[in-house]
Amino acid sequence: MGNRQIKIIFPIYLLIVLLVFPCSAEDSNFKSLPNDIDISKSSNGIVMMPNNVDKIFKDFDRYTKINAPNGKPIHIVVEPGYSDRQVIYARKVLINHLTNLPGTKYGHDKTTIANAMANNQSILFLFKDTKSFRGWFRNIERKGFEVNGQDLRAYETILEGTDGYMAQNNPTRDASYEEIMHFVQQWGIEQAHPTLSQDLFDAFWDARAKNIYLLDYDETHEYFICGFEAYYDMWAHDPENDGTREDEYIPISNASLKVYDPKMYNIVEEYMGKHWLYMAEVVDEFDGTFSLLKEEQKTYTNKSQYLRKAALSGINNNDLTGNKFDNSLFGNSGNNNIKPLGGFDIVDGGPGDDTAIFMGKKSEYILRNQDGRIIVDDINYWRDGQNILINMEKLKFLDKTINVTDTRK
Repeated sequence: MGNRQIKIIFPIYLLIVLLVFPCSAEDSNFKSLPNDIDISKSSNGIVMMPNNVDKIFKDFDRYTKINAPNGKPIHIVVEPGYSDRQVIYARKVLINHLTNLPGTKYGHDKTTIANAMANNQSILFLFKDTKSFRGWFRNIERKGFEVNGQDLRAYETILEGTDGYMAQNNPTRDASYEEIMHFVQQWGIEQAHPTLSQDLFDAFWDARAKNIYLLDYDETHEYFICGFEAYYDMWAHDPENDGTREDEYIPISNASLKVYDPKMYNIVEEYMGKHWLYMAEVVDEFDGTFSLLKEEQKTYTNKSQYLRKAALSGINNNDLTGNKFDNSLFGNSGNNNIKPLGGFDIVDGGPGDDTAIFMGKKSEYILRNQDGRIIVDDINYWRDGQNILINMEKLKFLDKTINVTDTRK
């Protein structure tokens, strides 16, 4: 936001040079990480920072990565105070931004983008807070070191089901999507996708001319994020009650973006797709019903409606509601009520006494047992669609509840 429109860890007077001439291993003061750090023996892919890294990375206690198609890593380093589950989430968002979307104009093959990020030896820096970020930054600046990277801070990384995510009146903004997209754009898109970069500039100047985009910047990073977050309704609740995204951008919702800035609408959809690709893991302290269905009275569903996959964690007796699209829904070790709704859904209750809930009467469904799994087809296909049920104990219909064991007789 504001002066953070390009979130990379360089002083502003170096920024212009580095955007044109990225640092590389040939620069004497350039610092990066070994390409062969092994994370395979860790169950969550996060390992302690190895001893053989440059001393400037000693402030970070953990490491993870994703590998680009060329086999080289895109590094992620983690400071104490940034939790493992936040690391996993940030890594999922990075993978989401780099996953191919067949049939789209810009996202059908993101191979060159990921490869450019790896070739640039780029690093995603996960910091505890702003104070630690600034301290580390000033230290490397003082020593004249350079890195290719992007920061993300713990208070900006908001997990599904946390209090900040679920807050009704003023949910905490999750900046993970923004900062990680800055990372991808700076070190990948601008290096390897000239068509997308040019179309972003064309849309940017058009939005400026129409007074849709209000910031006086001559770069597209913040503009891209404004459109990106509008598309996924992340500002649809209009927290400032002024119809803008912090006086930066007029569209604040998917619907208004399509009307006011159709060029940006098309760019986002043709790069990112219509929904999130990753599995949302609802935090174990959550207590209640987590919904992927847009509900006007629940602000968080402005964002969660774009999820297609969700899993409860922990032991609480929580419930999960899908949406009209194809969903993968997973219960936890508690007793869960799971409502799949429309589309083709896979529902796995996991341990516990779990119930699948359907909208119609039992007579309106066809039940089949197939290899130990229960197939439930709604004859009104638009309502509950087709469902594959695993580890479910009960089926609740509008008029009756039955035990799954009764369907196997």
